Amino acid sequence: MTEVTSFIVDFLRAAWGALALALVAFSVLAMLAQVLRAASAGALGAGLWVWEAVAALIGILVLAAFGIWGVPAIIAAGMAALPGVPDCGPLGELGHLAVEIIGGLGAVRMLKAVLSSVVAAGVGAGMAAASGLMEVGEVILGMTAASAALPIAAHFLGVC
Repeated sequence: MTEVTSFIVDFLRAAWGALALALVAFSVLAMLAQVLRAASAGALGAGLWVWEAVAALIGILVLAAFGIWGVPAIIAAGMAALPGVPDCGPLGELGHLAVEIIGGLGAVRMLKAVLSSVVAAGVGAGMAAASGLMEVGEVILGMTAASAALPIAAHFLGVC
């Protein structure tokens, strides 16, 4: 079972790397689009549109920075804060493997939400960016709920 878990965790790491690369690429393209938008608005003399493009550019930059540096920090903090799994037999091993997989899935899902928020902000869809970031909170809540199930089951079944 350990080999299967390590395969899944390695796959999730590769998926996270691919999503991080896509996040960087889409962030650069979205920022370029905002720079071009600001330049065209400046050429037309529309000062309000220039500042809208500058604000969108800063927002995209903040979202990309959160995706690259914030998501791994949140996952590491979430993994450290998960309740301990009892070390007794196969249930303990299953608990440790489940926590690793839950953390990997959470990291990929969080980065996917940030990526969709960057793409939405790049085209000017503010509500889509907000709903993408709400998914980050869902991931944290799901990680906590899923990791709490094994210690509760172990205590209920009287295994440990």
